[in-house]
Amino acid sequence: MDISLFERFFNEETCNLNVGKTIQNQKNPQKGFSLIEVLIAIFILGIVSVTLISVFIYGFNVVFRTRQVILATQIAQEEVELVRNLNYDDILLLGSTYNHDSLSELVNGAGALSIENGPGDDIKKLTVSVTWDYRGTNMRKDVVTFITREGVNKK
Repeated sequence: MDISLFERFFNEETCNLNVGKTIQNQKNPQKGFSLIEVLIAIFILGIVSVTLISVFIYGFNVVFRTRQVILATQIAQEEVELVRNLNYDDILLLGSTYNHDSLSELVNGAGALSIENGPGDDIKKLTVSVTWDYRGTNMRKDVVTFITREGVNKK
């Protein structure tokens, strides 16, 4: 019985048919992707990937820079409010710089005050500046307000 099974699966006709099919398949064009098609697909995928990565990097840089500008604006605005709460005569005695805890979060962060005469006798122009470095560029945020002897919104 073992011999008949062996003969049944490995007779000459079966072997010839298998060999014929293999040769016949090699003669027919095979379906699939050619090397050029694969290379073009990889090239296109590479361009799309590089573009997406560039967009993400640019977006992260914009977000980081915007956070720094927002922080600088908050620092300057807080300093303006502190100065506005002082007496008018005390404002004239202020120095040209100020310190704020959040300035340390900015690279080379520094605060500056400038008090100039305003359009009237009892009006002073206050400019509060925050400067810092961002990737080798000097950045600056100014907040300007006018202060009168009578206070805010007084005529």
